[in-house]
Amino acid sequence: MRGRFLNLPAIARAVGFALVGIAIIAATLHFREAQLRSPDHAASPAATSDPLSDELKRCQVLAAQAKDDADCEAAWAESRRRFFTYQQPPNTTTPSAASAKSPDR
Repeated sequence: MRGRFLNLPAIARAVGFALVGIAIIAATLHFREAQLRSPDHAASPAATSDPLSDELKRCQVLAAQAKDDADCEAAWAESRRRFFTYQQPPNTTTPSAASAKSPDR
C-alpha cells in the first residue's frame, strides 16, 4: 500500500477551515442585521432636547471664533462640570443658568 486510506490530519484541517469560514459568514450576517435593526441614536428626541448639547454644537460650528464667545465658554465649563462630577445634570434651559444656580464652594 502506498498510503493510508484516510488522511486524518488533512480531513481535520479541511473541517477546521470550513468551520472558520462558517463563523465568518455568520458574524457578517449578524452584524449586518444588527445595523439595520438598530435605531439612529443621533435622531432620538432625548439627544436633541439637551440645551447644552445644542450650544456645544453651535460652538463647534463657530470653530476658532468660539474661544471669544462667553456663551461657548459657559457651555464648555458646564460640560466639564458634568463630566468630572459624574452626576445627573440639572433640568435647566441654558447652560449659563445651570452655573448661576449652583452654589459656590
